[in-house]
Formats: sequence, structure tokens, C-alpha cells
Amino acid sequence: MNWFDRHIDQNYAVFIVAEAGINHNGYFDLALELIKQAKQAGADCVKFQAFRTTSSESKHSSMPGYFDGRIGKMTKQEWSRSLEFTVEEFSTLKTYCEELDIAFLSTACDIEGLRILQKIGAGAVKLASADTNNDYLLRAVGETGLPAILSSGMSDMAAIEHAFETLHKFGNRQIALLQCTSQYPAPYDQLNLRVIETFRKKFGCPVGLSDHSEGIHIPLAAVALGAQIIEKHFTLSRNLPGVDHAASLEPDQFKEMVRCIQEIEGAMGSGKKKIQPDEIENAKNMSRSLMAARPLSAGTRLTMEDITAKRPGTGLPPTEIDKLLGRRLVTDMEPEDFFSPEIIEGYE
Repeated sequence: MNWFDRHIDQNYAVFIVAEAGINHNGYFDLALELIKQAKQAGADCVKFQAFRTTSSESKHSSMPGYFDGRIGKMTKQEWSRSLEFTVEEFSTLKTYCEELDIAFLSTACDIEGLRILQKIGAGAVKLASADTNNDYLLRAVGETGLPAILSSGMSDMAAIEHAFETLHKFGNRQIALLQCTSQYPAPYDQLNLRVIETFRKKFGCPVGLSDHSEGIHIPLAAVALGAQIIEKHFTLSRNLPGVDHAASLEPDQFKEMVRCIQEIEGAMGSGKKKIQPDEIENAKNMSRSLMAARPLSAGTRLTMEDITAKRPGTGLPPTEIDKLLGRRLVTDMEPEDFFSPEIIEGYE
């Protein structure tokens, strides 16, 4: 069974990804602790970012606005280099995930990052929103044949179609799409959650949300809309220096999100309307039964004035009223006596 089959296609629960990303701030021990805390918070998967600055950044690289005040006096290249892990360190992270029984995942941010993930035997690859038009990387990922999860921030439908088709053309047969808004934190009125259903209908693949908004309520709404994957940034403290901590959840918040998602999953049900087990007793006490509205003598031909409907619902239900009207009683009745088939002449 491959990675997608095990974690998404045959796992009917929402697949919850703790996006550790670069929230380790370049400290390997902190990365290990993020894995441990993600597991304890109930995540199904923890995700990092694999890259080499020389492969991702050029001398022309500029700072996104949300970096302001978050990386001190470092240049973009200096900041990026401070976050790199070696192949051996990535391998250790993956092994630690296996020991804790939490899925390992990483974004391949560039070709070198992809090669790192191949070397350590990663079972799947994440592609960032910034790479929906990066055929250089999309082709390489497709050629690996690894399952790919593609985020869709900063992209229109044409760009997503192109990325999806490119991955498929070059060999990828398992692709998941995540709705995403690439701002940190992302404004609520720009999250466009209905795209989740648009993706499902158009591409017929697993869909979900990579959420950069504040709080836990947006992922919950996404689950109610049918998201199969929820990715949320994860940190040990929102007060740590770095560009992503402010848009991340701390362990207690993440644990609460997981709990709420699981409750929503249970609440969604099968879609088949039926009486629920806990309603059966209430139905007896709260529903109505057909009863005599006044004293009635044997031989009375019943009219609406002779019949009422009152609690409890342990007798004939009011839906049977037409089987009573116009028929004769075979016995006397006192007010609020239950009607029953055996006291109605010709009851069918």
C-alpha cells in the first residue's frame, strides 16, 4: 500500500498535517521537539521544508512584506541558509517520525530539496504554492512518481490546471490539491473555502486546505465543506523569532483543533436521514399518539372532533388518523384513552 492509499485514500478520517516547516529556526533539537509535540497534539503528519539556498534564492531575491521585523538584520539569503538541514538530519527526522508513528512529509522547495527527499526515501512530496508555474520542479517531481500534495496559493484555475497536468504528464498518478491563500496570517475574507468543492468536482482527487489564517475555526469550516486534508502551521510558541510563527498554532491550540475536527467528522454522518439511537427514547416521550378527545360510546362513527393527538408517542401515531375517520368504535372510551387497531371496526 503506497503513501496516499495508507494516509488519505483509504483513511476516511481527515488527514491533519502539522506544518512545522521552518519553525525550527534552524535548530535540529527544536525540529525533533516539534515532531514530538505534533504527535501529542493529535496530528497525523508533520511537515518540513527541504531546500538549498543556492538552488532557491538568487542575488535578486527580495523580502515579502510579511517578513518585516521578523528576521532581524539578516538578508534573505542569510536567513534561508540558517534554516537548512543536512541529508542526515532529514533522515533522522524521518526515522523519528516512524518511531512515533506519525507520517513524515516535506515540501520540496527546489530541485536540491527534492533530491534530499529522494535520498531519505520520502513517501510523498509537498509542492508549495509558489511553484504552480515552476515547470522546472513540477517535471522533476512528476518523474519521481511520488504522490504529490499541491498547494494553490497565488494561483488562478488556469495555473492549477497547468500544474496538475504537468505532474500527471511526467509520471505522477496521485495528486492532492489544497486551497490556500498565501499571506501570513491570511485575511478571512480572502480564504475562498468554496474552492475546495470546485477542486473536487473538477479534478476528482483528494482535496483540502492549507490554512494560514489565525485561529482554528477556518479549518473546521473546511472539514464541514468536505476537506480531506487540513494543513496548519505549528509552533512551540508564537513568540519565537521567525516569519511563520505568528500564523501558527501552539500545541494546545492544535490539539483543540484536532479534537474539534474529529467531532465534526462524527457529526457529518452518512447523509442518510434516519432516527438516531439516542432519539429512540425521546421519540416515545415527545411524539404524539392518537387519543380520544372526549367520552365516546361503542358504535360511534369517528370524526375529527372525537380525536386528539397528545404525548406520549407509544400508541398509534397521528399519521394513522385516516384509518380512524368514519369507522366505528367497538368499545367505550374515556378522554385520553389510546386508540388501537383492535377497537376500530374494519381497521386496516
